[in-house]
Amino acid sequence: MFCSSARNAAGDSAKPREGSAALALGTIMNRNQSSTQTSSASQFWIGSVALGFVLLLTACATQVRFQNSDTQKPLSVPGHLYQPEGPGPFPAMVLLHSCAGLRPNVFEWARWLKGEGYVALGVDSFSPRGTSNVCGEKVNPSVYEVALDAFGALTYLRSLPFVDRDRIGVMGWSYGAGAALAASNKILAKAVQPSGGEFRVAVPFYPGCSYLAQDTAVPILLLLGEADDWTPPWLCVEVAKRLQQEGRPVFATVYPGAHHGFDKAELGFRPVTYFGYTLVYDPSATADAKKRIRDFLAQYLRRAP
Repeated sequence: MFCSSARNAAGDSAKPREGSAALALGTIMNRNQSSTQTSSASQFWIGSVALGFVLLLTACATQVRFQNSDTQKPLSVPGHLYQPEGPGPFPAMVLLHSCAGLRPNVFEWARWLKGEGYVALGVDSFSPRGTSNVCGEKVNPSVYEVALDAFGALTYLRSLPFVDRDRIGVMGWSYGAGAALAASNKILAKAVQPSGGEFRVAVPFYPGCSYLAQDTAVPILLLLGEADDWTPPWLCVEVAKRLQQEGRPVFATVYPGAHHGFDKAELGFRPVTYFGYTLVYDPSATADAKKRIRDFLAQYLRRAP
């Protein structure tokens, strides 16, 4: 069952279940893509199959809506809510998608977080704005608008009785990772003034680190690919090192040889060229990311703030 989440005695999700949907999609894709890039026909076919798997994965979630925190452009934003079994209250994570919109990897991470005992809310910033993909074009909505969606999700989660309102973090991928960093900016948080305070932690996957602010005090775990040609990791590494020297809990992990999208099992194991950039699934990097996220959240989110 795609909605199942089993854990073995060591605390890791059971291999036959964890990531089964996305890995199955990746196997199908490997049979239909070249070693360097996909054709237009294959991209259409792959997108159709991916949509089918997304529908399966979202069946595990409750569909919700909440108000964003943008006073200039107020908007009702849809989301996919994953809740662990039991009464709670549980810590929670807000999940922000990439410039390609909600993809299978986001739902796979939501399922994984649910299995780890976290509420997960996958935010859909595109459908209420009438778009589905902003890669390779002038970004609309902006990263900061998505950050305001994240603050709306934060407020919504704090209204739920099974969520621990003092233990909510944000997680994002690429464009959404930039929004997660923007939402960790104390200046933006002060402007929004979310009831109950700012996010407690941030976990950005392969972000553009121009959004990593010097006034960040929120613990941050950056997960980066050494071979990433879309958002190269070195600015993130440099800024994280400087913030660490100032005593800030900002950590950067760079995976050797890993590319942009290294956690996307739906890509399969062959390189895919997307808007001129290379995307490759890396199961070793993904497995290590899970361990690091588990330890990071245990230290900075599960403990008393």
